[in-house]
Amino acid sequence: MNLAFTVLLFSSFLFCLYVVLPALSPKSFEQTIPPERVISQEQLVPSYEQFAELVVEQEVKQEVKQVVQQLELETQQQPQPQQQQVNALSFMQTDYSKQKVHYTNKVIVLTYHHIDDQENGITISPQRFKSHMERLKKEDYNVISMEHFLHFMKSEAQVPQNAVLITFDDGYESFYTQAYPELLRLGFHATKFIVVDSIDHPKAPRLTWDQMREMKQNGMSFYSHTYDHHDKVKAGSGNTLMPMLTNPIYLENDKRVETDDEYRKRIKFDLLKAENRIEEELGPQYRLLAFPFGAYNETVMGVGKELGIELFFTTKEGINTKGSNEINRIHAGAAYVSEDDLMWKMKLYHKK
Repeated sequence: MNLAFTVLLFSSFLFCLYVVLPALSPKSFEQTIPPERVISQEQLVPSYEQFAELVVEQEVKQEVKQVVQQLELETQQQPQPQQQQVNALSFMQTDYSKQKVHYTNKVIVLTYHHIDDQENGITISPQRFKSHMERLKKEDYNVISMEHFLHFMKSEAQVPQNAVLITFDDGYESFYTQAYPELLRLGFHATKFIVVDSIDHPKAPRLTWDQMREMKQNGMSFYSHTYDHHDKVKAGSGNTLMPMLTNPIYLENDKRVETDDEYRKRIKFDLLKAENRIEEELGPQYRLLAFPFGAYNETVMGVGKELGIELFFTTKEGINTKGSNEINRIHAGAAYVSEDDLMWKMKLYHKK
């Protein structure tokens, strides 16, 4: 009996092992799901290759996003030359509604040269220069950068009302020691037109390239006043001296005056050398020219345009509107120009 009972128990165990348990296994549950549903569920789980592709794609997207964000940040912090020109179009968002409106869509350009206690026709004292700058601010004039001015003259860019551009001619070091601190204090831009040879081979206190690089980082700009043609020379066999940029010179050794071709090649060489040196030292930028002694002619203009010079700064007094490449300037840097005189000179052009 015991043997029979043991055999029965063992048979029951085998039955459960081979029949009942397989029926309850996950495999049996899987077999109850329709095949098409099993396939569709499998498709929801990516293969290794698909998963790897997905991860790589997400990483690439993230890297691209990070690169774009980094480029945007660098653009804001350290803009490239073209971007600098565009960014220069923005001006301080003053509440212009509270300002007196002297003129709109026009720009007055002021000219200075040297700042020193010994004043003369092209030199004013530090105190006089300071009074000019403070009066500009008090009378609601808005000082803009040269790049902003260029875009206004050449494109659809706008300027604030009562716009003023401040320029200095020649390479006097006083621009760095006297004008620059005052300009920084008031948040003003200014441009210096340099005689490049006087910087390369100074015979008196002149700006250095390092000083210019420093100032350029803080809103100042530097352009050509020729390489070494800020001089007067014999223009004939007599003793008459004329600006060498605008006149064929007398060749002493040959006892003759330059031919038109020789004259043209000479001034082209000078203007190009000036531009090349400025770009070597300060980097790529627009090409602008201030005429020595305010003298120019069709040949100078033609050569300048060939070299890509965008604007030409004269000594003609007046206000500037869009479209012209010959720029009028008001001479402000003389001993006889008080702050009241400056305001009077500027007001002459408010309605013109």
